Amino acid sequence: MSIRLPNGTVTFLFTDVEASTRRWEEHPGDMRDAMARHDATVRDAIEANGGYVFTTVGDQFCAAFSSPHQAIVAGVAAQIGLASEEWGVVGPFRVRMALHTGNADERDGDYFGPPLNRCARLLATGHGGQIVVTSSTAQLVQDDPPSGVSFKDLGAHVLKDLDRPEHVFQVLHGDLSKDFPPLRSESPAREAADLLVEGRQAHAVHKWNSAYEALTAASETVGLDAEDLARLGDAAYWTGRSDESISLREQAFGVYVREGKSEAAALLAVSLAESHKYRLAKAVSNAWIVRAERLVGDTSGTEAHGYLLRWKCVAAFESEGEPEAALDLADQVIAVGSELGDRSLEALGLMDKGRFLVAMGQIDEGMILIDEAMVAAVAGELSPDATGRSYCNMLSVCDQVADYQRAAEWSDAAQAWCQQHSDSAYPGVCRIFRAELKWRGGDWDAATADLERAVEELKGFTPIIGSALYQIGEVDLRAGRLTDAEDHFRSAHEHGFVPMPGIAELRLREGSPEAAQQLLRDALDQESRGPLARARFLPSLMRAELALGRIAESREALTELEHVADLTKSIAMRSAAAHGRAALAISTGEPTSAVQDLRGAIAGWSELQMPYEAAESRLLLAEAQNAVGKVSAAQLEKDSARATFQRLGAESDVRRVDELLLG
Repeated sequence: MSIRLPNGTVTFLFTDVEASTRRWEEHPGDMRDAMARHDATVRDAIEANGGYVFTTVGDQFCAAFSSPHQAIVAGVAAQIGLASEEWGVVGPFRVRMALHTGNADERDGDYFGPPLNRCARLLATGHGGQIVVTSSTAQLVQDDPPSGVSFKDLGAHVLKDLDRPEHVFQVLHGDLSKDFPPLRSESPAREAADLLVEGRQAHAVHKWNSAYEALTAASETVGLDAEDLARLGDAAYWTGRSDESISLREQAFGVYVREGKSEAAALLAVSLAESHKYRLAKAVSNAWIVRAERLVGDTSGTEAHGYLLRWKCVAAFESEGEPEAALDLADQVIAVGSELGDRSLEALGLMDKGRFLVAMGQIDEGMILIDEAMVAAVAGELSPDATGRSYCNMLSVCDQVADYQRAAEWSDAAQAWCQQHSDSAYPGVCRIFRAELKWRGGDWDAATADLERAVEELKGFTPIIGSALYQIGEVDLRAGRLTDAEDHFRSAHEHGFVPMPGIAELRLREGSPEAAQQLLRDALDQESRGPLARARFLPSLMRAELALGRIAESREALTELEHVADLTKSIAMRSAAAHGRAALAISTGEPTSAVQDLRGAIAGWSELQMPYEAAESRLLLAEAQNAVGKVSAAQLEKDSARATFQRLGAESDVRRVDELLLG
């Protein structure tokens, strides 16, 4: 049966996947599956509404409809279908669509003529998830639009290589996104002033995509001054364009220097030093600091002086090993921020002093300052940069002291900020810490998805990527995917992150306690940052030493862990210490004393909502109760542990439970 092709006045629907080339290069295997689902979704929507697909080129669809009404319905249906899909590592999967109505020639199942060119040019102006239509299409349905559909007037636009401007409308529907950056149309010079105003306003309210699009469009016809170059650099950074951001800020720095605006130039120099520091370009970073110092000179009490002091403060603690000097500099930063009324600088100083104190063992004093900085951050009193830094530093400190309750509380409070900056690098960093809360809470799939997304967001930030890869390995380890865990731990190591204690735990699971013990001892020998940094290795070291029958060495590790648990008052560390004491007691033939410790550990893990650790303690409790003849109680704990492992998807642990003989 032959298909009756639309003829005469035809409405064309063109679609295109946004940023597909990069995804193909990075995820070829996943993209094959994603594109198959994309093709099926788009084709089904077209054909279900009477459309005819006459051309597909790569990821583009070209379809013809005899009715603009049907074409719009098809476009809306396709966008809704695409939005409902889970795209995994290749996502988000955004498709732009354009419709134009006109007379075109049909020959041998294909179409030719000016309407196709106009539709293609219109498509190039749109954004993923957006449906744009020409006035010829909108006018035909404006008196009787499809159900739920309305139109937003986007004004007249000059399309590339076409003389006649086109009045463009955006299709609105309750199930579609409605906010998009300006169209990527040809912007006449007379519009540059409006674009600059639009870009500056968007920058002021932190609408980074809109700011980037408007300022970039303006820059194509007029030269940007230093302030607008810096704004565009900010927008590029917050939309994930790190390399471009650095280039733009360097250009702005040069203009500021030529204009004699030393303080503005110095602030940019410090910003550029930090960007290169996180890329491990130490020499470049130091060179920018030298420039900043030269520009600040002997001037004190200025914003630039304050941020330069903060750089020196962090360097004194992290690079030079001078904690007392770092604390003194942090106080100076706080004082400058307070004097200037610069809440961002003051909060950063408070956060830095707090985390230094925590690292030095003054936990309570440090956490008070960290909480004070976070209050300002979540209240919206700080700049986006200072908010991001405060949030990330808070999560990092909570991770060091295993204070997962505090991390979860502040993480919930900061959720609105993360959503506002969902395309930027800071949430990529924060996502790593939030992911740890998720996998410790048993949501392994969501944690892995967040970590994989963070790896994509943080390209160029090598050590931070290593941290994300390490945590993916931790999830693999718990799920029993030992080969995958090995791969992720090794990849983390290649990115400069020490994959401990994960890789030691992997060796224990593989039945190589000697290798685990050597790795852990080597890590502890190299660790010179004090008890907090050592504490995370100690539970694994205890297990390795016990597996080797080295009771005294295991007891020594336990004693150190108990000391840190008392220092931090951490429920997680206290629970780990209680579990370790019980394991040691069982190994030395004292199962009765193990029971109470394990009940305490289970209570702690349950309070923190850490089901995997609770199941591990329940399984050990089953062994202890079985050893003292309480077989029924042991069976109850065994069944509970098995159910938890089963729910989490830890199949290898389920098998381990099944191998435990009671009675």
